[in-house]
Amino acid sequence: MRASIGTLFTAFLLLAGCTHLGIGGVAPGSSTEAELRARLGAPGMVWAESDGSRLLEFSGQPSGTFCYMITVGPDGRVREIRHAFSEENLRRVVAGLTQDETRRLLGAPEEKLRFALKPEEEVWSWRIEDSSEKTVHFNAYFGAGGRVLRTDRSVFYKASGPSFSRSEFDSLSRRG
Repeated sequence: MRASIGTLFTAFLLLAGCTHLGIGGVAPGSSTEAELRARLGAPGMVWAESDGSRLLEFSGQPSGTFCYMITVGPDGRVREIRHAFSEENLRRVVAGLTQDETRRLLGAPEEKLRFALKPEEEVWSWRIEDSSEKTVHFNAYFGAGGRVLRTDRSVFYKASGPSFSRSEFDSLSRRG
């Protein structure tokens, strides 16, 4: 009986994870665009493809760490679901790519920034990982012509251990 309870618990966690990620039962080949929109809402962007299909962006940015690019065929059926932040996909963002091409690969960025010391550059940033230890952003730097110059990752480590307010810290330091 323990094995079956453990199996059920694992299955529940996997299903909860899928729902949390926003896919919620949408499957290539069987789901329609109408079902997709009913489950996930309106896409952030839609691109028409030359073969009559359409690419729909469903992003969890700015707070989430996912973006799904979903291809819907001319027949209205879901053809492909692609996780935009896969390592393979991030490697496709290379020097020379335009802002539109980058958006088609990764979806809308969490934020767009310009820095005073480099006003000719614009940085687009996507939150691609967020755990209890760290937050990771993928960054694309665009030049004045709107093309990728370079990419990098920013890793922000979160504080670990106990945290104290200033008054608590002062109180503790007076004791010892």
